[in-house]
Amino acid sequence: MKTLSMCVLLTGAILFAAERKVDLKSEQVGKPPVSFEPMVGTWLVAQDGPDKVVMVDGRPWVASKDNPTRLLLQTARRLYGVTNEELMDNARQFAYYPVAVLKGVDTFSNGQISMKFKTIAGDSDRCSGILFNVKPNGDWLAVRYNDTENNLALWEFHNGIRRNVKFSDRATPFMLDRAAWHELKLTLDGAALKVFLDGKVGLEYTLGSEPAAGRRGPPDPDLYPANNPVLRLPIAGKVGLWSKTDSTSYFKDYVVDAR
Repeated sequence: MKTLSMCVLLTGAILFAAERKVDLKSEQVGKPPVSFEPMVGTWLVAQDGPDKVVMVDGRPWVASKDNPTRLLLQTARRLYGVTNEELMDNARQFAYYPVAVLKGVDTFSNGQISMKFKTIAGDSDRCSGILFNVKPNGDWLAVRYNDTENNLALWEFHNGIRRNVKFSDRATPFMLDRAAWHELKLTLDGAALKVFLDGKVGLEYTLGSEPAAGRRGPPDPDLYPANNPVLRLPIAGKVGLWSKTDSTSYFKDYVVDAR
């Protein structure tokens, strides 16, 4: 019995040690966040009432949307220690999707990621999302809420092009209060992916599965895992925050619980 109790305690300690909650208390308002590495877009620490939050500011994107971001080369070197030519080749398409990578989590494969978001502004888009499976060449997966479409979606980014993997049910839109905070949570259990919005399951998908034909005909070849490494199992990559074009959103309470 004592041996079993010790095993339970040790297992609990391992699980606890695997949980990482981003603490923004020591961050400086008006400066880029220290806890995240901004790859694309303008990311700053802002004050929202009593809380410090991470803000993606879409206004500078509007002014520079025709130019690939100059952050990419620097970031590739910081994150991977090399000059990544493939990442730079993808720069023009990548620049449409502001992303910031969480520092200190090199590989996330299983468990859950949660964060709270608040939609602030955006003319073209108002998107807030969780970035995961980020590869050294800039490929990634992301789950997001879109305040202009009132839905959830799973997207993949490969070879400089973003493609939809799955949308939430269009018949049941998520009409959220834009002035309030909301929780977005991603869970990964092997191949089983679930996305929760304010505690309710809004999207489910089996990673590594073959795509189905849509209303426009056969699926794009890039959506087949055999053709696309970012869709193959096992999931293994960096994680972070995701947005789109001119969206301005606040983020806080970012938690990674790896299992």
